Amino acid sequence: MLAAIRGEPTARIPWAPRMDLWCIANRARGTLPRQFQGLDTAGIADVLGVACHAIRADFTIPRDPWDFALRGLGIENHPDAPYRVELRGLRMEFSHEGDTYRTRIWTSAGVVSFSLVHTAAMKRDGISIPFVEEFAIRSAADFGAVAEIFEHLEVIPTPEAYAAFGRRIGARGIAVANGGVGASPMHGIFHDLVSQEEFFYLYADEREALSRLAQRMEPFIGRILELALGCQAEVVYWGANYDQNLTWPAFFAAEITPWLQRASDRAHAAGKFLLTHTDGENQKLLPLYPSCRFDVAESVCTQPMTSSTLQEVRQGMGPRITVWGGIPSVALLQDQMTDRVFEKYLDEVFANLGTGERLILGVSDNVPPDADLKRLDRIKERIEAFGPVRPAAAESSGRPA
Repeated sequence: MLAAIRGEPTARIPWAPRMDLWCIANRARGTLPRQFQGLDTAGIADVLGVACHAIRADFTIPRDPWDFALRGLGIENHPDAPYRVELRGLRMEFSHEGDTYRTRIWTSAGVVSFSLVHTAAMKRDGISIPFVEEFAIRSAADFGAVAEIFEHLEVIPTPEAYAAFGRRIGARGIAVANGGVGASPMHGIFHDLVSQEEFFYLYADEREALSRLAQRMEPFIGRILELALGCQAEVVYWGANYDQNLTWPAFFAAEITPWLQRASDRAHAAGKFLLTHTDGENQKLLPLYPSCRFDVAESVCTQPMTSSTLQEVRQGMGPRITVWGGIPSVALLQDQMTDRVFEKYLDEVFANLGTGERLILGVSDNVPPDADLKRLDRIKERIEAFGPVRPAAAESSGRPA
């Protein structure tokens, strides 16, 4: 997988489907096959004979409810992460009762509250992280209090936690260190702090105040980046969930691109690769990605779930970005693709791979709960038949070797 990211020859195209949603859903339904019971994602990968998808953390691991106390601020503490976030100097109350998580924080500018929900039905669908039900920001009046909270957040390095994660994954895959889901402060506000509909109004009507909030969040976001890059990881995760209709091109260029460039440059200076989670409809964002200077576009979703083929995405990303993904989750569902249609789909995919360089095949975004696992084996067979990857021209990227 690292050789693929470097653009070097490999014995085969790496194949790393993401299995945590499938595992969580079938565990909750009581339908997890016997050979997978009691296994984490690394063990599941061993049984399947595939590379382990180990990006950010293993989300199949049972969690302490306190890990989600700050989730309404876009902050999730996980025992696999290279840092932990704690609130200092402000009063906070947190409760977890049944399906609901509630947090209240007192500031000099007022009380901020948010709530999360994680139902049994959500778990049966494979959802591992509670959804925000009540957002921290409901109007511009909340900006000052939320900014004060971010100024009281302490980011504590936990390199030993990431090191244990890396040892657990071992040679099965790349243990990608968790950075931030929000690629920038403004992207984080959009992604986690306010409802999407309300954000669009605020971005149009309260841009100056919203930008001041983002500026006050910058030291915290910068500290997250610093600690993510400071651990032993070879690849660091930074930013996620882009879509041309939500993170539209002008917004992406103004609010996300500069931070991806900053994170990429710092990662390369530290001898690391930067990965970003580019799921969603990317067609109109493709022209912007090469200038962001990241190394891996992960969770790439393609036709028929989006408008672009894998070939079009790879061409749009340019010659230096490794694409990870390319198999849409619906391709694994019998009720979405018959066996005949599935084989025809694979024919088209593999016929247009060229040399196969800078490619890690995976499922976008996750292997679904009702997936036909035989299709994972079929993709593996097609990879073996494709043979070794011999890049057409070994081009030095100036990035980590």
